[in-house]
Amino acid sequence: MADPSAIVYRLLDLKSPVTNLRAWLFDAGFVSSEEEYRVLLHEITVRLAKEQISLPQFTSGDKQVIQDVEALDTLNEVTNLLSERLFEWYSFYHGSIPESRELVREIVEDCHDKIPDAMRSLAQNLADLTESRKLLVTHIQDQMTRVSPNLTNLAGALLAARLLSIAGGLDKLCRMPASRLQVLGANRAMFRHLRGASPPKHGIIFRHPLIHASPRHLRGRIARTLASKLVIAARIDYYSGDGEVREELARSLNARIEEIKQKQ
Repeated sequence: MADPSAIVYRLLDLKSPVTNLRAWLFDAGFVSSEEEYRVLLHEITVRLAKEQISLPQFTSGDKQVIQDVEALDTLNEVTNLLSERLFEWYSFYHGSIPESRELVREIVEDCHDKIPDAMRSLAQNLADLTESRKLLVTHIQDQMTRVSPNLTNLAGALLAARLLSIAGGLDKLCRMPASRLQVLGANRAMFRHLRGASPPKHGIIFRHPLIHASPRHLRGRIARTLASKLVIAARIDYYSGDGEVREELARSLNARIEEIKQKQ
């Protein structure tokens, strides 16, 4: 019998894919009977499964976005902690914590003798981290326009990336019912609901301006509408894969939101 490993290697070669395995095995002389074909097919299937399992977990674009979002969360956490520590440290030398957003730059450029070099170095590191965060955000935005253009068009790149991250990938997101997507990220509110509180009307999609900028009494209805459109967008991106943005989806969403607001 032919070597199954060599055949699996050939099947995984994307440059010259095999479209009809049975015909190819017979034509290439790997098998000469149905019995040989069934035995070899079994071996090939087992080895293919093992090869797929051994592939790196994060290879597709949406999985890379998940890693990017997790890196962004880490950067946010680190910069927030360092900022708090730096500002408190700075207050010992100036009596109070100034409200200026340019404090980090001021510390870096401050030539006052009271400013220790260690503080100035920390401020410079924080400034570098802030710049790294800007670059990472730009990278996520670029990635999302390729990975999920329709979802990004409706939600914005960062919110769309967070939805992918919480769901575990575009494949899982597109299979969700709209009601589940609507409350993604509302874990604490769901736990409170299990204890008797009202169910959450929205999760992380609350960050979308269509929701948080709307009157409180309309947010639930708008969240349901937005969630249903986001699921459709995710399905288009996952199943079509053509990278084309369906602008009619955004027009339909905006029209429905206007209808909701007019009926309030």
